[in-house]
Amino acid sequence: MRSLIEAGDTATPASRSTTSGVRLKKNTISPLGLAALAIGITSPAMGLFALWGTMEAATGPVTPLIFLSAMLVTLPTGISYAVLNSRFPSAGAASTWLWRSMSPLAGFLAGLMMSTYFLMATMSVPVMFAMFFADFLRIIQAPISHLDALYCGVVVSTIPVAFVCLRGAEASIKVTVRLMLIETFVVLALSGTILFFKAGEAGGINFGPFNPGNATQGLTGFWSAMVVGVLGFCGFDVVSTAAEEANAPRTHLPRAIFITLVGMAVFWALNAWVFTLSIPVKQVVAYTRAGVPAVTGIAERYWGFGSLTVDIIAFTGVTAVYLSCVQGASRIVFALARHGLLPAMFGRLAGERRVPRTAVLGVLTCAVVADLVTLVVLRNGLDAFNWWSFALVFFATLTFMAVNLANAIYFFRFARRDFNIFSNLLVPIVGFFVNAYLLYAAFFSALWSSDLPTGRSVVVGCVVVLAFEVVAAICMRLFSPGLFRQDAPINAD
Repeated sequence: MRSLIEAGDTATPASRSTTSGVRLKKNTISPLGLAALAIGITSPAMGLFALWGTMEAATGPVTPLIFLSAMLVTLPTGISYAVLNSRFPSAGAASTWLWRSMSPLAGFLAGLMMSTYFLMATMSVPVMFAMFFADFLRIIQAPISHLDALYCGVVVSTIPVAFVCLRGAEASIKVTVRLMLIETFVVLALSGTILFFKAGEAGGINFGPFNPGNATQGLTGFWSAMVVGVLGFCGFDVVSTAAEEANAPRTHLPRAIFITLVGMAVFWALNAWVFTLSIPVKQVVAYTRAGVPAVTGIAERYWGFGSLTVDIIAFTGVTAVYLSCVQGASRIVFALARHGLLPAMFGRLAGERRVPRTAVLGVLTCAVVADLVTLVVLRNGLDAFNWWSFALVFFATLTFMAVNLANAIYFFRFARRDFNIFSNLLVPIVGFFVNAYLLYAAFFSALWSSDLPTGRSVVVGCVVVLAFEVVAAICMRLFSPGLFRQDAPINAD
């Protein structure tokens, strides 16, 4: 660690004080809390409820393979995150690591991409809640149009999240743990019910969903589904943003990352296998085109009116994801603002719990406004959710590439004695190029070839935002050079 500080820290005493004088509260998040934060943002239930139908409609009845493939794509990056967190954990994650190992300009650009990634993740969640909220109102025959129900759902989902997040990280984690346990139980209960009925049918239980030959939409369908599959794992790195508030981050952050990636992959693959057996692909496609989560159709078929349970649990599951997204996004925004790289008002803390209140409210306001505008334009909840989901995967992929790059460069430049051929060379190379290929195949091939509203417009929008961030970073470097002579946005532990 000393070699890194000596080589990369050129901060003056004055600049150091600007970044270290305002600190988040230490030892707030326990090891269990870290795991809950990562699993909460990926969400045992919502990874299936929101993503499974879209994946099956895109590629056919092989969704367990998509979940497992997405985990393999994400795993090398997970290893890079674990290695860097065990060496010098930092809530700035990619931004801090590239700032110190490569250059401050690269670190700032990584911070912008990472904040965009988490902001877009936050924007996708209220729309997800709104879809289940609209379905709930449909079932109880409430006198409201589907589109108006979606608008209401976006606002309704945000109120309790704002209340909890403004109470601090500890309160957010406690609520997330409770909601996560409830949603996991309901998913297992639904899968158990399906298996019970399928066991009475000839050939009702089979392993066809694990057969690649059942992929009916070719490579284009596979990569379209892979975008959604990788989306499921996006957010596992939220634990890195909790480094400043975590207990023993060097030890517990890497463990939380591996538990999340492997545990969620197995959970999703097994339950996706059961869901795939439950109804024909044609019905899944019909639900998807209607903008309705296919899992609600499954629940109606096997639980009847008890399908309301799925909608209610979707509310709790989405709330857990929303809490984790806001937790991560607000900490990144706070970190950059504290460093002078974003407006200073986002770098202030409030109360004894040191909550970045303005950053939290700013993230929530962006999410609500962006979601309402998207719904007005697309007029379909699932299309709006997919738009933000695909966009966040674009920036998540760029962030993952940056982390793999930081892993290789840091250990080669500053920790040569600890350089490991496998974890500091082969793994980051694989992680970098797998994500680069995903970026090309999924976005500049599959999505670019699809329709304008949720395909080409996503690619164009993401490229425009990325270009703006590159120009903004260069301008900041040219006109505010002093900011780039400081230490990284969040000092490594």
